[in-house]
Amino acid sequence: MASVFMAFFCLENSVRELITERLLARVGTDWWGTSVPNKIKLAVEKLKDKESDARYHTPRSAALIGYTMFGNLGQIIIANWENFSDLFPDQAWVTSRFNDLEMSRNIIMHTGVLPQLEVDRIESIVRDWIRQVG
Repeated sequence: MASVFMAFFCLENSVRELITERLLARVGTDWWGTSVPNKIKLAVEKLKDKESDARYHTPRSAALIGYTMFGNLGQIIIANWENFSDLFPDQAWVTSRFNDLEMSRNIIMHTGVLPQLEVDRIESIVRDWIRQVG
């Protein structure tokens, strides 16, 4: 499962980077405040505040997007479709990939084991993502 964990690590950070770079370039420095749905911003603030209570622990991220849950990343893309539509065939493509990946991700992150069929699906989705985004 280590290779699957690594694939998720790379993909998730790639998605965060894509969202940040795209929205910064197209919306401006206040992209987080203007382009992220309020429900996601509230969840991020709540998580950030909760984690800040444990000052002995290294912060998750210097950027708010680092506190955003994986499934919410797809929602940010959909909410800003005009800034991402040139990269993906349609919103359903993004939604289905994120839904599939999130289910598998939750199993892996909670020390579960995926059957080879699911590992193959993850690898296929990651390849699709790379082809779409570059």
